[in-house]
Amino acid sequence: MMKDSNSIIQHFQRIIDHTSEYAKSLQSKGHLVAGYMCTHVPEELLYAAGIIPVRVLSSHDSQAMTRSYIHETYCSFSHDCAYRGFTDYNFFDLVVTSSSCIHMGEAFNAWVRFAGFNDKSFLITYPHIIHTKPAAGFIAESFGEFKQYLEEIIHKSITDEDIEKAIKIYNHTRRLLKQLWEFLREKESPITGAEAATVTLASQLMEKQEFNQLLEELLQKLQSAPRKKLPGVRLMVSGGACDDLKIFDLMEKLDESASLVFVDTCTAIRYFWFEVPEDSTDKLQTIAEAYIARIPCPAKDNYPGTGEKKRFRFIQQFIEDFKPDGVVLLYQRFCSPQPMDIVGLKPILTYLGIPSLELELDTTLPTTQFQTQLETFVNIITGVAS
Repeated sequence: MMKDSNSIIQHFQRIIDHTSEYAKSLQSKGHLVAGYMCTHVPEELLYAAGIIPVRVLSSHDSQAMTRSYIHETYCSFSHDCAYRGFTDYNFFDLVVTSSSCIHMGEAFNAWVRFAGFNDKSFLITYPHIIHTKPAAGFIAESFGEFKQYLEEIIHKSITDEDIEKAIKIYNHTRRLLKQLWEFLREKESPITGAEAATVTLASQLMEKQEFNQLLEELLQKLQSAPRKKLPGVRLMVSGGACDDLKIFDLMEKLDESASLVFVDTCTAIRYFWFEVPEDSTDKLQTIAEAYIARIPCPAKDNYPGTGEKKRFRFIQQFIEDFKPDGVVLLYQRFCSPQPMDIVGLKPILTYLGIPSLELELDTTLPTTQFQTQLETFVNIITGVAS
């Protein structure tokens, strides 16, 4: 047992900073390790097969190597994820993704075609229009094909009992993470938003039972820890993949006082803000329906014939629950779905009286470039409030 909450959070940070070493330690214990590139990958099936899922995230290093494999106008996040298949993660036993955005699809292709993963890779077919009646059945069939592929790797069947155990472990992770973020609803909290984002990112890299044990310990310590008033302007982040924790630290260390209270991204809240119903008879269908019901990715969030965005309903609810004073809209440079999403979201924020700021990320550039913009944004909010 660690001494205090800071020690546990620092432990999570070390795993984020040294994911390769952590993944190799899992292999040394006899585990197979699979890198996955999208949250539409059903981790429960990997875990049920005894394979530990580790999310492929960017290293935030400036590099030109992948320009030979991926078009230059694809986002730096996808380039950086592709790069890791040639370097840090070339020891993975398997790489998996689902049909997501074109950029991440090309990052996966770079692993498969050029980084030696041709015979140890799987692409899960996943519909781009998910708000239709046939979608769940289609996804369940795709998950069934993935299950068969995993059974060939481990040379044994994956039973319903294996899947149910994995579902319950993952649901426990989701409930614990929700408890963590619930602290930030209040004006006083024992944890900051940047720290909660750190813990959440670590959850995507760790063996889940190990992670759950550490998070339970952290929550126990936070429950008895003194609450501190969250200073200044309350900020919510909404956007795409953002695994650069430095930008969250920056928001909480501006010259003008601000606190991060919520992060609506696929590397934070959207990763875990749902559960898979337990004790169902049809495991694959249940997982498929749960993954459809979650907060959708902008690349797949479109009601046919209407253009309605399901994610906007969630955002409005989060604003009501966490009461931010402003929303920072983050997206990767050259991303298409995310900026188009913002076009529809901004009028809603204006209607709700919530100011917003757009920031275009490049994983290879320092986040300190945004300091002036963020401080100006906080000043504007403060001026409006006064």
